[in-house]
Amino acid sequence: MKSSPLMLTKSTATLMKPMRTTFFISDGHWNNGPSSWNDPEAALKQQEFWTIYETCQNNLPPKMAKVFMLRELVGLETEEVCQETGLSDANYWVTMHRARLRLRECLELRWFNQTKTNKERRYA
Repeated sequence: MKSSPLMLTKSTATLMKPMRTTFFISDGHWNNGPSSWNDPEAALKQQEFWTIYETCQNNLPPKMAKVFMLRELVGLETEEVCQETGLSDANYWVTMHRARLRLRECLELRWFNQTKTNKERRYA
């Protein structure tokens, strides 16, 4: 019998069993979920998060920050943002993509990794 790439060998299934019991409960739902994202809604409500977010946004190039703010924080539609900033539709999407990447990197370094580092210190 040929093995399919989707079939688990007995040794692979044995290795995965501890992971299933650690991460999932018997009905298949997450046991606790990913640790650094336990409650993302609570993180958004924390003033410290918004202070760090503002620092990250201020580190973006000015036009990129404006485009991102108009779309995500003010809630303008794509066409309105393009009209306000003078960007073409294609340039808008490139700018938004780059802004999201830079903000994500900055928030991961300054907010989410900070939380992980503090947790590691507590349990060390």
